[in-house]
Amino acid sequence: MPSATATPVAESHATSPQGVLSYLGDAINWYRHLNVEAQLVDEPSETLFYAEDRQTATDILSLAFEYARKAADFLAKSSGKNLTLTGARASDTAVGTKLAAIQQELNQAQARLKLLQAQLTRARGKQRDVLASQVVAAQGEVDLAQARADALTSIIEYQTGTSSPEQSSGLHGQIDELQKSIPESEQSPQKNPGAPATPAPAFKPAQSSGTTGFVFDLLALRHKLDLLDQTLTQTSVFISDVTRVRDPFLKSIQELDSRGTEFARSATSADAATLRKRKKEFDALIEEHKALAAVALPLSKQLLLLDAYSNNVERWRDAIRLRMRQDIRSLSIRLAGIALAFLLIFGLGLLWKSLTLKYVKDVRRRGQVLAARRLVVGVLVVIVLLITFSDQLGSFATILGFAAAGVAVALQNVILSIAGYFFLIGRFGIKAGDRVQISGVTGDVIDVGLVKLSLMELGGNGNHLQPTGRVVVFSNAVVFQPNGNFFKQAPGTSFVWNEIRLTLAPDCDYRLAEKRLTDAVDQVYARYREQVQGDYRHLERDLNIILDSPKPQSRLSLSSSGLEVIIRYPAETRRAAQVADEVARRTLDAIAREPALRLVTGTANIQAVPIPASDGAAAEKESA
Repeated sequence: MPSATATPVAESHATSPQGVLSYLGDAINWYRHLNVEAQLVDEPSETLFYAEDRQTATDILSLAFEYARKAADFLAKSSGKNLTLTGARASDTAVGTKLAAIQQELNQAQARLKLLQAQLTRARGKQRDVLASQVVAAQGEVDLAQARADALTSIIEYQTGTSSPEQSSGLHGQIDELQKSIPESEQSPQKNPGAPATPAPAFKPAQSSGTTGFVFDLLALRHKLDLLDQTLTQTSVFISDVTRVRDPFLKSIQELDSRGTEFARSATSADAATLRKRKKEFDALIEEHKALAAVALPLSKQLLLLDAYSNNVERWRDAIRLRMRQDIRSLSIRLAGIALAFLLIFGLGLLWKSLTLKYVKDVRRRGQVLAARRLVVGVLVVIVLLITFSDQLGSFATILGFAAAGVAVALQNVILSIAGYFFLIGRFGIKAGDRVQISGVTGDVIDVGLVKLSLMELGGNGNHLQPTGRVVVFSNAVVFQPNGNFFKQAPGTSFVWNEIRLTLAPDCDYRLAEKRLTDAVDQVYARYREQVQGDYRHLERDLNIILDSPKPQSRLSLSSSGLEVIIRYPAETRRAAQVADEVARRTLDAIAREPALRLVTGTANIQAVPIPASDGAAAEKESA
């Protein structure tokens, strides 16, 4: 029987159904966070952590419902047989004050009634009749005070929500409904030993071991740590709630123990009547102690299980941190390897460039070697990247295949231009400064880009060409077009062939004429003979053929107007016009100094050597 002395439970929210249901709601919300942990299981080792957490959480939830039912029973007993709990909560109100006064009157009336009843048992004669009348009056006073107290108690119960026995059964019904809303709790091992302790979580595919796999794995592990930290935070909050609910019961139990000790000490000096009264109070104290202990025990068990739950989550978190350190170490090693590979590639590229600039003197060769260097470095970088991200190639192979096909169709001209670039810079290719002819346009090469070729346009007659001031740009793909008509100088040479034609009188000495004119051309040619012969030796070496050494050559022919002398000589490409002018002047001077020589027309006819269309294109056209 609960004692009439107020205990700390009166100040606890556990003294109302709303408080019990609120605590039960907190326990259910905490338990449902277990679904978050189920989503974290992606390795077999984590199944053990989750299984232990689920088992512990199920036990904790079962203890929460056990506490709720014990608390409901405790409220029912308190509201039905003791007004202390409700009186303590209503003492600050007018109704509570009035109820306390009526309670005092009731206690006094009950004491007077007991006293009269005791006197009645010992009275005799008329005194007995008088006492009997007083007992009847006192009994009526007690009944009236009890009725008034019951009425005010009902009002206070309505105002404060304290359960009556009928309301207590309603609280039990609400607790049952809450438990039915959680199917997992019905499959706990305590209720169904044959049920599995944990559902089999669907394992996620293992992360790949590539660089991107390590990065994604680290992000996933970081997300797991955040969720586990959130779980520990919620568990800590729930532990505080359980402790706050349990502490008033423990304090009440301690007070009951103290009162029991006092009763035991005072019993040694009391008389028999006092001992019988103290025994009843002691029995009531024991009953209240059992009731409070029954409510506090599930809460104490919960705290122990919550501590074990937190420790298991912390071990899970430590395991994830260990995996993160391992992944970070593996990723660091891989990134260091990639950095070392790039450093080696670019270091070799710089060494290649330095050696090329030091030992390759030919500008054209140097440009080709440096272009090859860029190509090799780019290919090696792509290979390293492919090896680094090879774990992702399988999943994207189909998409990349279709994408590559679409890009090839959309950028076919660009791709063809890139292929033309390697055609142009290949063996016997062109470089800046070379003179070429493309689609009838003659010009000096300014730049050979990856997709375009830029020329400085030249205009004039024959080999006497001068810049027009315009720049012509062609796509590199022009070299693959049937009507591209791409012509260039012989590789490694920088001269063209010029001719000078003179018609002499028929009676002139042709031997003297040929000698004087040839000597005049030789005098001009002597200044750049070494350069032209060096170009020819370079051409012989590249083509692996033997060529006649270039020099001025003369031919004679007879015509109706006289003796025609034709002198053919090599001239530097860029100075062809100046050389032709000087040759013309020297030949005219040579004729003027020989009286035996005279021109029929009086002027020389100097022109470029025409290139035969049949074999000139084949001889000069670029080859891959």
